[in-house]
Amino acid sequence: MIESVEDAYKTIARVLVNKASPGWSFLRAVCPILSKGCGGVETIQAGISGKVDIPIGSEIFVLQDACIFLREDLLKSTGQRIWGLTFTLYPDSKFNIEYDYNKPLEYEETDETVDLSHALEDLQNQGVRVSKK
Repeated sequence: MIESVEDAYKTIARVLVNKASPGWSFLRAVCPILSKGCGGVETIQAGISGKVDIPIGSEIFVLQDACIFLREDLLKSTGQRIWGLTFTLYPDSKFNIEYDYNKPLEYEETDETVDLSHALEDLQNQGVRVSKK
């Protein structure tokens, strides 16, 4: 359970270190933060052979929880919403974090739902095969 900003930083670092291969010069997580989660997260390891992706599998959910905690904490403490962050960890355990305060272009955050039943009926009436689950 993440209860502090320090916990969130340690969580991000732990996910990266646990999934990285030996011999890295830095590890990085680039996390766009949308309404309910992170989208298009990049996890990168840099070393002698250049930069490669770090496959983190289901740990993405742990990383996402840490990022959302940081978003909510910053919103509460500063009144400013972050839309992403870049976390870079170095072998000496020092890290750098950069916050992105720019809302992605054309992104609209809403809790509204859209009823597509009429559109589906129109498609079916036009002879388009639509399966409902």
